[in-house]
Amino acid sequence: TFLDELTKQSSFFLIGEKGTGKTAYATYLCNNNYKDISATMSFLSTTDYEKFYTLKQQKNLDLTGYEGIWKTILLLLISKSVTENDKVTAAFNRSGINDILAAIDEYYMNAFSPEITTAMKIVDESEIVAKLICEHSEVGGKNGSKIEFTETRFQHNLFYIENKFKTALNKIKLQKNVVLFIDGIDVRPDSIPYTDYIQCIRGLSNAAWTLNTTLFQNLRDSKGRFRIVLLLRPDIYNSLNLQNSATKLLDNAVYLDWGTTYQEYKTSFLYEIGLKLLSYKQPYPISGDIWEEYFDWKIPSTSMERDFDTAFMAFLKISLSRPRDILVILQYLQRKMNRDGLGGKLKFCQSCFESDEFQNNYSTYFVSSLKDQLSFYYSSNEFELFLKFFDFFDDTDFSYEEYKMIYQKFCDYICENAQDIPDFVDNEKELLQLLYDCNIITALEKKGDYQYFHFSYREKNSANIAPKVPVGENITYRFHYGMYKRARLGRY
Repeated sequence: TFLDELTKQSSFFLIGEKGTGKTAYATYLCNNNYKDISATMSFLSTTDYEKFYTLKQQKNLDLTGYEGIWKTILLLLISKSVTENDKVTAAFNRSGINDILAAIDEYYMNAFSPEITTAMKIVDESEIVAKLICEHSEVGGKNGSKIEFTETRFQHNLFYIENKFKTALNKIKLQKNVVLFIDGIDVRPDSIPYTDYIQCIRGLSNAAWTLNTTLFQNLRDSKGRFRIVLLLRPDIYNSLNLQNSATKLLDNAVYLDWGTTYQEYKTSFLYEIGLKLLSYKQPYPISGDIWEEYFDWKIPSTSMERDFDTAFMAFLKISLSRPRDILVILQYLQRKMNRDGLGGKLKFCQSCFESDEFQNNYSTYFVSSLKDQLSFYYSSNEFELFLKFFDFFDDTDFSYEEYKMIYQKFCDYICENAQDIPDFVDNEKELLQLLYDCNIITALEKKGDYQYFHFSYREKNSANIAPKVPVGENITYRFHYGMYKRARLGRY
């Protein structure tokens, strides 16, 4: 399972689209003693990114500078998690790290909390912290060695703090594996330029990778190991352009792929999620398939090979095969039935699912998820312009030639109405690729009497993290069904 893969010492990245369960898996390991793992999670906030951006301007940071800052922060966070959990390591093995953290506590006046925002203050005043660590350690105490720390020697101060942490952690004998999850990487504030943001998280990735593959792999005579795991979307991982990224993705990442088909969905993990959602807090056990107990719909078939489609097939049709999609569909259906006075029924009503109210609500959710995804690359104003593109379509299906004509009309509109020209209109093929990447469109490939649907989320996997949009004479395109109502394209 995904959870078991995540417990492997070689897993340094947890990769999945928004809504696939990255945070849920990390939270589960933080709250449960699964396979004897002690896990904690830290979130990157808007404030953290703004602080990094300020440091970049003040200290003229390059990628190496970012990496050095991140190493210090990560070492502090993972050290704090060790000392706060008595079951992770014996007390007599913590003396070195305790000396360092005593200096940290003195700096924070015993009010340190293991969060990135708090840890950033150490970077801000590295001179003071380095001096305190020196005083609390053997170097500054017993040996009386003279080490100079000044505000102008910023990176020297950080390097000293980093090495003190490394030396102390290298002597620790862990009783269990210690994991630090870093979440919130996929949220870029409008105030931070995209290139600076990428440089910041590339530094984070390099720092985590270096610590995972050097210091943490070489602990001697230790039962447990340290590990840092970054939670990333596939497109963001791809944007980082890491060295040997394809190999890292295959060997050191857990890729959350919930994809299934109409024919095989009953054996899928996604269907199992649906069953668990319906089984939760049931007053009595239900024998058989609980999904079919609640959803006995028989929908007109979309294939000549089936007599009818089921409710779960209908859910797959409007979703991106993500656990969150299934949960949201169930929540919207429940609310609709309660509002219509149908809350006491024993089965979900197909008429509620097919109602304009439900379809409008779900389409709004679909577009909201799209905005969250694109906010990494574009501002709120640019996203509003992007949505305007759909107003130029009169039909759900279109050819490439039709797309090119619509693209030109859209460009004319942008030139007349936008103060700044968004990057996504620079090239017609790049915009088509963006529509495909965001699962706004599917490519329909005609082969003989058969038609094949190519969705980006279905084509995407750990070996093909950025599938290209198909283009050719036998290819046409169609908007995703979840977009229909929001794009005012009618019903499917």
